[in-house]
Amino acid sequence: MDEIWFHLSNQVETLQIQTSLFAQQGQQWVITWLTQARQIFYELYENQTMQNVKDIVQHILIWIENAWEQLQHRYYNTHFNVRILYRQIKSLYTNGASKRELAFSLTGLVVGTLLGYYAGVNWGHVSHHMHRIKAIICHHYIGIEGVSMIDDAEMPMIERSNELLVQVKAASVNVVDTKICYGYSKIYRRLLNSGKHKELPVTLGRDCTGIVIGIGQSVINFDIGDEVLLAVPSWAPGTMAEYIVVPETQVVKRPKLFTFEASASLPYNGCLAWDALVNRSAIQEGNAKGKRVLIYGGNTPVGCILTQLVKLWGGHVVTMCKQNAIPVSKALGADNVIPLDNSDIEKELQLHDKFDTIFYTGGQPINERILKQHLASYGFYVSTVPEQLTSDSLGLVFGSIFAGCVRIKLLIQYVLGFNMHQWKEGSKINATYLQALCDLVDADQLQMVVDRVYGPHNIEQALYHILDPNAIGSTIITFQ
Repeated sequence: MDEIWFHLSNQVETLQIQTSLFAQQGQQWVITWLTQARQIFYELYENQTMQNVKDIVQHILIWIENAWEQLQHRYYNTHFNVRILYRQIKSLYTNGASKRELAFSLTGLVVGTLLGYYAGVNWGHVSHHMHRIKAIICHHYIGIEGVSMIDDAEMPMIERSNELLVQVKAASVNVVDTKICYGYSKIYRRLLNSGKHKELPVTLGRDCTGIVIGIGQSVINFDIGDEVLLAVPSWAPGTMAEYIVVPETQVVKRPKLFTFEASASLPYNGCLAWDALVNRSAIQEGNAKGKRVLIYGGNTPVGCILTQLVKLWGGHVVTMCKQNAIPVSKALGADNVIPLDNSDIEKELQLHDKFDTIFYTGGQPINERILKQHLASYGFYVSTVPEQLTSDSLGLVFGSIFAGCVRIKLLIQYVLGFNMHQWKEGSKINATYLQALCDLVDADQLQMVVDRVYGPHNIEQALYHILDPNAIGSTIITFQ
């Protein structure tokens, strides 16, 4: 024990000596630096150029002092008299100024004061939001014609401790975006955003990829610089902007095998595909083997993902798509492809056994009755296209009743601690699904299919393209 104390005391003494030497060296360095700085200052001070600068500064100070003395002299020797002012105004009135002219003068004074006050208030308001960003918005519910890109959208800020500020790199264009242009989900948007966002304009975009550039105080799963992807429901604020703020519970780290643009095709459509399989058709990895699945619209973004998932889990996949998409559908794993161009769909379907599950993912319109005729008696028919919302067509009376019911349900969910995003379509947008999909992408078991990439200024072309039955896979807007 004594030996231990001996070695410990030696170490402490050594540390004290080193600290003392370091302090002495530091003190000497500071003294040397101050001496050199003083010499440089004296040299500059005695320099002729510095002497000229000193003379100029001295003249300026003398001029300012004289001007101030003159101003004070004039101020103190000026006597303001209200009676004199009144007499001057009365003289002006009696010497040719009509009541009309005086009325116009007073009106101008009042209006000018009000305009000045309004401008001052608004100037002060704008000064707090000097950073403006690009965003793609729908400013009127009149269709795609009501969509435009603006470059003066307000920069979002983190307001809650669980939020992330994400710099958006790319976002996918979806059919639901075209429906939002006509007012889709406007009632839910008004009720579920708690008054934080105006009904119009509405930012488009249901998913995106990007980089985290800001985090709330309670965020633990992400850090600044993380590359992420996310999806939001149709009633939530959109993602087609240079920067967005979202809760961390909606975000996952993006796959590294693909670019930002390719990764942007995954979140929203991937969640719809996963929900359609696992929750609405009861097809999962453990029970899909041998099941017959028909995917109408195998070339749509959701159809491309469904084809791969069902095939990966061991199912038998038959897709229906346009002729130009047949090679892609087969490359994704489809066992059979039925072309939609000139063939008799009913006759083509009769050549196949009935299906355990039929997915309708959009694309070329068809009578759903034709598809359902080829469904097994115990099978599932699942549509992944945006459902018709009765709430969007309610009048004032029924709309008010509906709004009251929604608010009561929201209150109950809040009291019970449920996630507010689990409402309607929001229940399909799940970070757990996203993480499972990203794991498959990282394992090289799921491929991304991107048809075209547009810049923000070409948003109208992108929206029209996503409605084209010949489109294959996703349409992307890039902000890079």
